[in-house]
Amino acid sequence: MTEPREIKTPAVVIRRFRLNDADRVITLFTQEMGKVSAIAKGVRKSTSKLAGHLEPLTFTSITLTRGKNLKIITGSQTIKPFLHIRNSLEGTAHALYYTELIYHFTPEDQPNPSVFGLLTEVLDTLDNVASPAILSRYFELNLLKYLGYQPVLRRCQDCGAELQSVVNYFSVAHGGILCPTCTTASALPLSCNGLKVIRFILENEFDLVRKLKCDLVLNREIQNISRSYLRYLLEKEPKSAAWLDELNTNISQ
Repeated sequence: MTEPREIKTPAVVIRRFRLNDADRVITLFTQEMGKVSAIAKGVRKSTSKLAGHLEPLTFTSITLTRGKNLKIITGSQTIKPFLHIRNSLEGTAHALYYTELIYHFTPEDQPNPSVFGLLTEVLDTLDNVASPAILSRYFELNLLKYLGYQPVLRRCQDCGAELQSVVNYFSVAHGGILCPTCTTASALPLSCNGLKVIRFILENEFDLVRKLKCDLVLNREIQNISRSYLRYLLEKEPKSAAWLDELNTNISQ
């Protein structure tokens, strides 16, 4: 099926870089096409009408046309600028972490409406909440789910036995839980409460998840599980994660 010459779709600006003195390449995560890289011509000029609508972390309605190699951005109208995120160092750090994960995990031109919905949901929520810790766990775990990497949390991934109410172990290589009998040296311990919270996050909407009583120790335990799994799949540590961790350390001091 031939792609339409012009496409208009909701999108979030997740990355940009300079192409030349006048133009930029903008990476968008769109509702219709997934991740798309497109040229914004003249956007670096002070007279550009597009520039303000193509800032990173902007939710916009974008118009694209086919170019020789990359698509061309011919129009953009901001739907939501997420001003609270932009004005908060903590909010910006979390949002950039979300968009970096999506940038690295998603292929070009492959629609994933669930990931798009997750991204717009967490950015909209982040724009209105004071503490984003549980929101980030919600994002990490649901991103894994929508990318096809949802961890197996009901039975041991080795022997198949139903998990008991004891400390079990998460194996990134197995993509799920190992029981105490089958655990390996590299598997991460996971408390009963930690396992319950991960299951709850994956099975419920954020309106319910946000009501969880998740203290600092429990949040760090779950973060260690989700981050380790993401790092294993990505085969590297997201750059924004280090900045986020440094910022969280300074906030907690």
